[in-house]
Amino acid sequence: MPKFFSRRLCILLAISPAALPLLVALGGETKDAAKTQYFRGQVQPLKDVLKKSGVALDADAAGHWFALVADDGKVYPLIKDNGSRMFFKDAKLLNRPMRLTGRLLGDSHLLQVVNVHSELKGKLHDVYYWCEICAIKRFQAGICDCCGDKLEFRETPIK
Repeated sequence: MPKFFSRRLCILLAISPAALPLLVALGGETKDAAKTQYFRGQVQPLKDVLKKSGVALDADAAGHWFALVADDGKVYPLIKDNGSRMFFKDAKLLNRPMRLTGRLLGDSHLLQVVNVHSELKGKLHDVYYWCEICAIKRFQAGICDCCGDKLEFRETPIK
């Protein structure tokens, strides 16, 4: 084997263990990666949940925190990102039966939402926003990215 190939191979082998954290940060999974689970309950403003316990959330934080109050009474504050944004933008989704698919952050109760289903008359429904003109599905209230028309709220039964 030529000298420069063996040198490159040694360098590659030497740095590969150091690259593992970078690979995990870029989306690689390890055996400790959080698994998605189902959570049933109602999404509520965290200020309302805390108020029941005699705790007042600062007024400037009140609109920024929502939590899933699970059927078993556990409280899971939602991480505000693409998966949970619909709750922050559309009040009609609050205080009603939902099944969230998500991951808990580390050993906390912070919930990262991956998918949202409503429960109507005992059946699961997909929850989304639809542009009739462009036939585009979105997961937060607002206007269509394409034509600027208002997105229509939809709940369709899962087949």
